Amino acid sequence: MNDQTDRPPARILLADDEPLYLQATSQLLRKAGYDCECVADADAAIAVLRDRPVDLVLTDLNMPGNLKLELLQAGREHFPRVPLVVVTGVPSLPTAIESVRLGIADYLIKPVKFEVLLKSIERTLAAKRAAAASDDSELAGDLPEVIASDPQIHGIIGSSEPIRNLLEMITRVAASDSNVLISGESGTGKELVAAAIHRISHRRDFPLQIIDCTAIPETLFESLLFGHVKGSFTGATDDRQGLLQRSDGGTAFFDEIGELPMTLQPKLLRVIQEQTFVPVGKSQATQLNTRFISATNRNLLKEVEAGRFRRDLFYRLSVLHLELPPLRSRGDDVIQLAQHFLQTLRTVNPHVEGFTDDCLERLRQYRWPGNIRELRNAVESALALCTTRRIDVADLPDWIADDQAIIDETSFSPPAGVIAMSRSEARGSIDRSYVEALLREYRGNISGAARHAGLSRQSLHKLLNKYEISAARFREQR
Repeated sequence: MNDQTDRPPARILLADDEPLYLQATSQLLRKAGYDCECVADADAAIAVLRDRPVDLVLTDLNMPGNLKLELLQAGREHFPRVPLVVVTGVPSLPTAIESVRLGIADYLIKPVKFEVLLKSIERTLAAKRAAAASDDSELAGDLPEVIASDPQIHGIIGSSEPIRNLLEMITRVAASDSNVLISGESGTGKELVAAAIHRISHRRDFPLQIIDCTAIPETLFESLLFGHVKGSFTGATDDRQGLLQRSDGGTAFFDEIGELPMTLQPKLLRVIQEQTFVPVGKSQATQLNTRFISATNRNLLKEVEAGRFRRDLFYRLSVLHLELPPLRSRGDDVIQLAQHFLQTLRTVNPHVEGFTDDCLERLRQYRWPGNIRELRNAVESALALCTTRRIDVADLPDWIADDQAIIDETSFSPPAGVIAMSRSEARGSIDRSYVEALLREYRGNISGAARHAGLSRQSLHKLLNKYEISAARFREQR
């Protein structure tokens, strides 16, 4: 039942092309205390979303304007704060996977009992309120860099093989209740993955509490994490709930767990092992029901061997492990992400409609050492500088426009006489040497060389043509 004690009735948009279903479901929702509006196709639903506030969308898949999930895509891109619940009579595994990837809150199959539908609505609205509340909580931090401008999107953008594999792993991991360690370079979207795991897990009705290990002073660790009672120390003027207790029933996400000082690691280990904690100033332990997800850009096994991270804590945190791919290994995902950021940020410069072909090629070739965060910043910078309808290479930051980062960290000998060359000649000569070193390493295999360099096969072929390099010559050297 919709709780109307402290807030107005939630507004639900019901989108379905079956008139009888619309009529019956809308009547039941209104009896349950919801404000319900009905539309018969995706275009009408999008028009409503643009025109007036909506708290939740219940949508069919197999209806006009949504046969390719257009409504779900529009929801993710333009209305990220409005959760979507799919209710379909034509279920399929591909649409279910794609729907989850696009960030839906639930996927129900007709005929669905009204009690089940009502529970899904209540759960989704509760999660929305919890997410809004967590935005205001201290040390919660920003949600992932991929979605920095739309903090309630929970989809992961990309269609490359590494991302498809990651999505499959997220689905498997979310079905478990074991602790998860997410590792990867800075800027690869570790918080986004943690949010996705939480949102499709059985704990999604409860909060996801983000705890930034780099932002907690060592002296305040216990107070902030476990809470305290009034008078327990100087300045404790009232009782205060800790960050862990806010995650009870849900998920506690420890970002940059590798930065946690050794002196604090035993205290966290005890909480994970016993699922209890003692607030500062209390003598009795408080029970906790929380799943722990952690993230790091460090190699924690090496940190263990170096004596900087406890081995027992590492094993407790890494029951399940996800390694996020760097952007350079994701092929044309960089183009999808760039176009997503353009649409998200183009209010800064609304006349800009896209990228030139040369610009897209440069984005493909660049190594992106800062990963998705760097790409977003590059698009935002280019948008601010662009004076035409399409972003060109010259609008990109200098270090990207100059194409310096096409060179990989792979060891290879610089061409002889490079010091005597002009800067542009040297860059071309080094690029040529690098491509030859790649082909030598992969014995002329274009796919392997392109994947290592973070390029598409097409981009590598362009380099081969540019420098008149024959891949067949390296295959003959086997």
